[in-house]
Amino acid sequence: MNIRSELQALRAEIIQNIDAAFDHFLCRLEEQEPELAEVPSPGPQEEIPYESIFKLSSNPAIFKGTKPTGVCFADGRRINAGTWKMVYKAILEDCNKDVEKHVELMNLRGKILGKTRVLLSQDGASMTSPIQLDRNLFVESHYDTEMLLRILMTRILDPVRYDYSQITVAIRNDR
Repeated sequence: MNIRSELQALRAEIIQNIDAAFDHFLCRLEEQEPELAEVPSPGPQEEIPYESIFKLSSNPAIFKGTKPTGVCFADGRRINAGTWKMVYKAILEDCNKDVEKHVELMNLRGKILGKTRVLLSQDGASMTSPIQLDRNLFVESHYDTEMLLRILMTRILDPVRYDYSQITVAIRNDR
């Protein structure tokens, strides 16, 4: 990635953070003064007043300490998810639906390692907190939010060439 691309990605991330902060303060203001006009939300997905929408591809550190409410896919589907493990599972299940990606995920079993555990396996026996995605396909989920999302994107989705650039995650505004 060249410097221009990195700067553009950083700019987009900063703008998302600013939008989320403004949304948070506007929600608090509306609670105090409900007669204020409703402010339209930016972005293609419809936001529920108590949540903000961020791209999954944002820096995972911004999700630390937040609670998700759902995952929005590029085709407009929304899956409600109240935990980061549910977000993780929903995205991996969507990836696994594609026949080619399924084969690639199956080929990665036992080849992607964390510090002490296998991240993808044919059984969950060696995992601390396994999630079953399919018959003979388990994924480790015993990580904090930031690490879980980094593993999801860089260690699993990138190698199988799954495009997550248009996936967004809705998070609660009440930090």
